Amino acid sequence: MQKYLKAIVDILINYNFFSIPILISELFFFLRYKNQYNKFKYLNSNFLSDSIPCPFYFLKIIEKFIKKNKIKYICDLGSGYGKTLYFFGKIKNYYIDGVELDREIYFDSLNLNCKKIRIYNQNILTFNLFKKKYDLLIVNDPLKKVSDFKKLISNIIKAGNKKIYIVLINLDQKKIFAAIKYLKILERVQISGNKNIFFCVKK
Repeated sequence: MQKYLKAIVDILINYNFFSIPILISELFFFLRYKNQYNKFKYLNSNFLSDSIPCPFYFLKIIEKFIKKNKIKYICDLGSGYGKTLYFFGKIKNYYIDGVELDREIYFDSLNLNCKKIRIYNQNILTFNLFKKKYDLLIVNDPLKKVSDFKKLISNIIKAGNKKIYIVLINLDQKKIFAAIKYLKILERVQISGNKNIFFCVKK
């Protein structure tokens, strides 16, 4: 319970005027859909960021982008307990893969595996991004270091020539600068300094 209270406080502090619609959206998600995938884990790691699920409010914004661009196959890099997988794979019926390094979290999310959803226990920096024909990569800032984030972006840019969309969620300022430098920003939703969504493609 304490970690959920901490998450609510973080929302109130970091999401500014969007705090109320985000909290209302989370309440809606809690009441309507299974809450088992909407879990948190605060990691003591120098490599991985804490496992914080994407706000349902953001998932609805991403859904509009997916519909507009006729996206069919998604990969969530740092899929956590599976909230994004559950929403797009189970509820919206898209094909979506998840890549999660933390073994405890990975095993906890495995019950989502089905025809539409596949989950891999791998490091996103070594995962073969083009082993399948992904149309969209979702990155909810799972990496602590800017250098690792840049390596991930470099892997995306170097791997193949296929046009692929990238959604970057909740980047800090240094990662925003890196995203702007290496990717073409199509759309952005900026809520506060580190709460945002960037819709990108390779330059």
